[in-house]
Amino acid sequence: MSSCTCGTHESEASEPVEEIKEAPEAVEALEEPVREEDLNKEDELTKDLEQTLGKLKEVMAYLADMAEDKKMMEEKAEEDEEEEEEEEEDEEKMDEEKMDEDEKRYGKKSKEDSLEKSLATLKKYGFNVYSGSKNTPAPKTIETPKAKYDFNDLVNKSWEELERLERGN
Repeated sequence: MSSCTCGTHESEASEPVEEIKEAPEAVEALEEPVREEDLNKEDELTKDLEQTLGKLKEVMAYLADMAEDKKMMEEKAEEDEEEEEEEEEDEEKMDEEKMDEDEKRYGKKSKEDSLEKSLATLKKYGFNVYSGSKNTPAPKTIETPKAKYDFNDLVNKSWEELERLERGN
């Protein structure tokens, strides 16, 4: 670099320069000998950090696997839903085609459809209809003890007492 020659600035050479006569003294900590305990602690800390780092890597790999499995399960579920929707659409188309064929043949819907609709309508309005093939069980018979009368005793009673007996009072 060139110095300024205009004369308005003081030159660098005019500033006093201090010379370093002695080297700075070493810090006392640097002069102390390194203890073996400190080295052992440092080694132990290094080993612990390495073990911790290894375990963290394992956990990260495990979480990545779980996320990948979750994505695969979601994709599979979506594919299954799409397949089910396609199957339902196919079934609806087949049902419509069958209904069209039945209407062409008979001029009205098949009996099965009308029976199912009738049962659904009855059920909707609170009527339960059993349409199976099993026989319903017979009603339970209730045995009531019958009054035993002694005819000799009945002959001696009045008409009012006989009516009371008949009524059960």
